[in-house]
Amino acid sequence: MSKRKSAISGAMLDLWRPPQHAGDAIGCLATTFTFHPGLFDEQCLGRFLEIESEPDREDLAFLLERESRLGGVYAGVLVDHRQAGVEHSLRWDVLRVRLRNAKQHAKVSLLVWRDHIRIIVASANLTESGYRVNQEVAATIDLGPESFDREILMQGITFLRSLLAFVPGETEQAPEVHRAGKFLKNTETLVQNWRPRRHRAIRQQLVFTLPGIDPDQPSRSSLEDMINTCRRRGSSPNSALIASPFFDLDGKSSPVTAALCKSMARGGMRRLSFCVPAIRDDDPAATPRLAAPKALLETPKTYQAGVTVKMLPQLDRDKNRRPWHAKMIALQGNSYSALMIGSSNFTCFGMGVGPYRNAEANLLSIVDHSMSNESRQLDALWPDMDQIMDPESAEWMGPQPEFEEEEHAVTPVLPSGFLSAIYRAGEKRQIILSFSTERLPEEWEIYACTPTERKLLSTAEWHDLGSQPSIELAWAEAQPPHRLLVKWSGAEAFWPINVEDIRALPPPAEIEGMTADDMLMILAAADPSAAFRTWTHKLGGKQQQLAGDFDNDLDSATPAELDPLRRHDLYTTFLHRVRRRARVLAQLREKLERPVYSRQALDWRFRGLIGIQPLADRFVREVVNADGFAAEGLLTLADFLIVLREVKYQPASGSLTEAEFNQEYQSFLAAISSDMWTRLLPHHTVSSDLFSFWEGVVKKCGGVSD
Repeated sequence: MSKRKSAISGAMLDLWRPPQHAGDAIGCLATTFTFHPGLFDEQCLGRFLEIESEPDREDLAFLLERESRLGGVYAGVLVDHRQAGVEHSLRWDVLRVRLRNAKQHAKVSLLVWRDHIRIIVASANLTESGYRVNQEVAATIDLGPESFDREILMQGITFLRSLLAFVPGETEQAPEVHRAGKFLKNTETLVQNWRPRRHRAIRQQLVFTLPGIDPDQPSRSSLEDMINTCRRRGSSPNSALIASPFFDLDGKSSPVTAALCKSMARGGMRRLSFCVPAIRDDDPAATPRLAAPKALLETPKTYQAGVTVKMLPQLDRDKNRRPWHAKMIALQGNSYSALMIGSSNFTCFGMGVGPYRNAEANLLSIVDHSMSNESRQLDALWPDMDQIMDPESAEWMGPQPEFEEEEHAVTPVLPSGFLSAIYRAGEKRQIILSFSTERLPEEWEIYACTPTERKLLSTAEWHDLGSQPSIELAWAEAQPPHRLLVKWSGAEAFWPINVEDIRALPPPAEIEGMTADDMLMILAAADPSAAFRTWTHKLGGKQQQLAGDFDNDLDSATPAELDPLRRHDLYTTFLHRVRRRARVLAQLREKLERPVYSRQALDWRFRGLIGIQPLADRFVREVVNADGFAAEGLLTLADFLIVLREVKYQPASGSLTEAEFNQEYQSFLAAISSDMWTRLLPHHTVSSDLFSFWEGVVKKCGGVSD
C-alpha cells in the first residue's frame, strides 16, 4: 500500500524531498492562497530538485544549478489572484486563479519524479509563516510503480485541471496554462503501467470544495464529499470534533454547523466538539475569551446535539509558542473513525455550504474500528486541549478576521480587465498584454518593474494602438521585467508576468566564463551540484579543479611526474588529456541514453543552458580562437561527435519511446554537426589526412552530404 505521512508543524519542507530511488524530477504543481516566492524557489524547489548549493552562501552555484535543472522540469504555482502579483523566476509559472466572490484557498501540491509521485495536502500556505512558524497539519500520499492508487491520483489531477479553468484570459492559448495542462497529461502517461495496490488498510480520498463553471463541472462541497464517503463506509457519523482557526461572522445561527448536524446520524444523541482560538489569561479562574461565534454553541441545540468547547493550543508539542492554523475534522460512526485535514476552515466558503465557495482541498482518511492500530494513528494527530467547562458563561468575542498569515491579503485587487502578461524572449523581445476591454478602469497606467519602474503603457497610448484586446510591445533590455505594476484611480496592484517559451530565456551572464571542458565536466558529472560549486569556487579565485567525480591522477599507471625536465612533455600531457576526456565523454553518453519523460526535458537535454548544443558551440569557439594546437581541438570535436553518434537510448515505462527519441535526436545530431562543419571550414589549417577524417565523422552524423 502507499505510505501515508502526517505532520503538525513538523518539518514541512522535508515533504518536498524525494524518497530514495525516486529517480529524476519531472515536475511539480502547487496551490496556495498567500505566497512567498522565495520560499518556493529556494526551499521547496531546492529540495524537490535535490539542489545542494545553498542560496544564501553559494548564490551563483545555486542560480546556475536551479536554472540548469528547471529547464527540463515543469514547475508552477496556482495562486489566488489577490496574491499572484509576485516577483518570481520565469523558469517557473505563477498562475492567477480568480474565483467570483471567493478565493483559491487550497494547499495541495503534486510532486512527480520518474519512479515516485507524492501528493501533499496541507493547511499551510507557501509562506514562511506556513512552513516555519504556524502550527499546521499536512499529510502525504506516496505512490510508486509497485504500489499505486490510481483513483486518488486522478482525484488530484482532476481538481488541478479544474483550477486551470479559473485562470483569467484565453486559457487555451495562455502558455502557462498550456504548460500546466501538459504536465498533468504527462503524469497520466507516466503511470499507465504502474501496478494498482490490492488492499488498503486505511481508505483515503481527496475531497474538495469548488465553485461550478458549467454542468460539466458542477460545484463541489468538502462537507458533502466527507459525509457521503463516510456513509459508503457504514453509516452517518454520530459525533464530530472540529478544529479551525476561523469561522463565519457571528449571527443567530451557523449555517455550516446546521448542515453538519443535518447530515449526522438520527435516532441517538449527536455530539459536537469545537476547538476554537482563545485569548488566554494568566488567571486560570478568569472567564475564557473565545475568538469564535456563539452560534457554534447555539445552533446544535436545534438539532438535539450536545456541544463541548475546547481551546486550541498556543504551544506546540515542544512547548514553543506558535499560532494555530491547522484545519481538522474527526468523525465517528458506529463502525469507523474518520479524519479530514487540509485547507477548509469551518466556514460556509470553506466547507461548500451556500452559493459562494472557495477552492479547497482536503484528505479524508477512514479506518474501521476493528483496526485499532490505525485508529490510534488518527487519534494521535490531535494535541491535548483544555476544555471549557461552562461555555455558556464564556465571553464569545466573535471570529477573528480571516486574513490568513498575511494582512496584505486585503490589498487592492487588480481589476479583472487585466487578463495576462507574457514575456516573449529571443531576438525579438516583446511583452504581450491581454485585456478584457469592457472591464478595464477608465484611466490606467502599466509600469515594468526592473530595478526601477519604467512606464510601459497608458490608457491614451492603448487607444492610439486601436484599443485592441491584445497588444505586443517591444522590449529593448536583455533581461525581462520582474513583474508589472498597474495604477488606476489612486490604487495600484502588481500583475504577474510569465514567459512564452522558457527555452528562449537568456542564460545568466556569468556562464560566458565557462570553458568547454568546464561545461563537459558539469554535463557528465554524477553529482552536478558538486560540479557547479567547484566551478563557481574556481571562478571566484579558489583554484579548485573541476573534476567532479573524476580523479585525473588515477588515470595514469605511473607515479605523478616529478622530473622537471619531463614535467612539460607535450606528448604525455596530450595523452593524459585525451584519456581523461574520453572517460568524461563516455559518461556523458551514458547520461544521454537515460530515459526522458517529456519533449520539454528532451529539448532541454539537447539545447538547454548547459546542454549538448551549447557545449558544441563552446568547443567550436575555442578551436576557432586557438592560437595553435588546432589539430587537438579538431580531434576533440571528432571524438565528441563519435560519442554522440554512439548514443543508444534506453526507454522506460512512461518515457518517450525509442522511436520518438531517435526522430528528434537524429535531426538534432545532423544539425549540430552541420553547424560545426560550416563554422570550421574557413579556418581549415590541419593536414589533409586529419581533415578527411573530420569530414568522414561529420558525414556519418548527417552533417555533410556525400
